[in-house]
Amino acid sequence: MSGKVKIPTWADFPPDFPPFFLDPAGCVLSVKEIGKNTYALVSSIMNVDNAGFVVGEKGVLVIDAHISVPMARQILQRVREVTDKPILYLVNSNYHADHTFGNCAFPAETLIVQHRETAARVPFHQEARDFLFRCTGSDPHIWDDVTLRLPDIVFADHLTIDLGGGMVVELHFFGAANTPGDTITYVPHAKAAWTGNMTGGGTFGLAIETDAPTFMGTLSRFIHALDAETLVPAHSPLSGPETLWSGINYYAQVTGAVNKALGAGWSLEETLARTPLGQEFAFSPTDDRLKLQQARHRYNVRRTYLSLTGRI
Repeated sequence: MSGKVKIPTWADFPPDFPPFFLDPAGCVLSVKEIGKNTYALVSSIMNVDNAGFVVGEKGVLVIDAHISVPMARQILQRVREVTDKPILYLVNSNYHADHTFGNCAFPAETLIVQHRETAARVPFHQEARDFLFRCTGSDPHIWDDVTLRLPDIVFADHLTIDLGGGMVVELHFFGAANTPGDTITYVPHAKAAWTGNMTGGGTFGLAIETDAPTFMGTLSRFIHALDAETLVPAHSPLSGPETLWSGINYYAQVTGAVNKALGAGWSLEETLARTPLGQEFAFSPTDDRLKLQQARHRYNVRRTYLSLTGRI
């Protein structure tokens, strides 16, 4: 996914696509221990970001900085409720504002760690604001005091960080999925993985900057490389590896459907009309999230069609 950097805008989405809900107003992060010295920070509001941290003898590694300075300070507060050890590292799962805008609130000595594709996009600070503005209730004050903070450590495919006392954290890049630089933070002894926007508990991911076959390949490499029993997605409840298999199945179906459409000479509009969301991937029709799922599915089909025809 290297090359010219392009940051998505709402012009890349269909006009009726509902904005993501990322407004942190009233959000409380609760600490959930998921392994020895390994903690998920679970949001009290569905879709608003989860985070996490790992504690070793030398210090602490935090996963994701959240969307604003107050939310980042809440992460720092939760860490301090568990340990007074220094926060040595902060890993960003991707470049989106809800994962990186809290970076500036962390201590100066904390080293920011990003994949190289994430690092290439983080400097597009205003573009990131513009993209997520409508997802936060269009509140211009949500980003008061937010300033750009660039990475201190940039990695390519894999990085191992030793926090001391047998506490090792692995960072993996298995390929692009939701973004070009999706990073998996894996704690081997806990068999726990922070998946960013790559997985969503019980549903499928959104291929904002990729397509179905690319997303499927990334998930496949993930599930074959790591023995993860607990997944901490950014925007959904904690889940298990079945979420990965469900995602692979979903994207395999989308890939097959779009290839069939292209073979039959269908237009994009025909392909969208003839490729509905499978019931096995949908919530109950009474759930108000169904419309969002259907919109996400249509986006994935559209993105894959345009990608496989060389139009993006």
